[in-house]
Amino acid sequence: MRVLVIGGGLGGLAVAKGLLDNGHRVRIYEHAERLRDGGAGVTVWSNGTAALRGLGIPLQGVGRQLHSLRAMTATGRLLWEADLDEVTERLGSPTVEIPRRELLYRMAEALPSDIFRFGKRCVGVREFADHAVADFADGSSETGDVVVGADGQRSMVRRTVLGGEPARPTGWASWQGLTRSDLPIAYGYQTLNIAGRDGHCGLIPAGEGLLHWWFDMPWRDDQAELTVADLRSVFTGWPEPVEELLASVSDEDLGFFPHIRHQVPKVWGGPRTTLIGDAAHAMPPAVAQAANQTMEDAWLLSCSLAHDEGRHPEPMLRDYEQQRRPRVAKVSRTAALTSAQRRTPLQRIGKFPRWIATRSQVISLRSGSNILRGLTPPTVSVGVA
Repeated sequence: MRVLVIGGGLGGLAVAKGLLDNGHRVRIYEHAERLRDGGAGVTVWSNGTAALRGLGIPLQGVGRQLHSLRAMTATGRLLWEADLDEVTERLGSPTVEIPRRELLYRMAEALPSDIFRFGKRCVGVREFADHAVADFADGSSETGDVVVGADGQRSMVRRTVLGGEPARPTGWASWQGLTRSDLPIAYGYQTLNIAGRDGHCGLIPAGEGLLHWWFDMPWRDDQAELTVADLRSVFTGWPEPVEELLASVSDEDLGFFPHIRHQVPKVWGGPRTTLIGDAAHAMPPAVAQAANQTMEDAWLLSCSLAHDEGRHPEPMLRDYEQQRRPRVAKVSRTAALTSAQRRTPLQRIGKFPRWIATRSQVISLRSGSNILRGLTPPTVSVGVA
């Protein structure tokens, strides 16, 4: 089939790879003039690395495989620690922190260069009995058998095909960055999450001395964005190495990311259209699953369209959506609930044993995943540093 992928982010590149490998003719239409390689780090959990492996996108030589996940309070009290090596063993796929740009470039390297059409802003999609048409701002149009909306939270494909309200703010935002650091945590293998009543932060090594860090705060869209000086004031007295990190970064390192959430629709497209990633299910980053759910979308949609045999695509598109929706809706609800609970007085929360925290990670990842529920734990070798 001729498949038009609208959007050249992580999801668009991933689904293009899967569809190409299954014999389809694919083009990616991106509104920017080049690949958008901004952003900080991406935590690719076991379901994400399994989906990337299924798509034939290797991770050798990039990122940092994580061995543990530790959560503590702003007063320094340990809440729990999960053994990610055991999670890897149980689920058959590791957890890796990767700079977003490196993951994007790795995906792009796996695609033919002539697949991209840059400077093509989609302004609408039209569906007909035997084809679909994507219209662009420059007055041009392209015809295909299927259109995949991988165009993010403000998806034009979603608005054209489904209508409805845009994603809504959750009342929180992240200030984050990816910087080289001399702090020991940047050279370790552990994710550190620290939670206070009115703020939350995380620090994750991303390989080669890079540290992905983020600070979550309540925020309304009528408020000004915070500066590093503001963050230093709010997070004074937090456990090491929070103050040391904030002393080492500047406003130029700071990225701003308001949290939003879509209601996951029951149907994601029309007879010849569907959605993947944030176009279908934008969610707050509280459980770090947005990119992982996008990778699962790309993998399952590629599988669903693997053997079209000349059939009309609609049954295959709806089958993909029906399989994905329960899983991604569960993850989206969990992310929203986790974000809402961040103001819970933490002194009421007791410490969890390591085995419970580890098992909870396994259960949570498997319950929100399509690929892990059918995956037997093979010997996995991702090859990251």
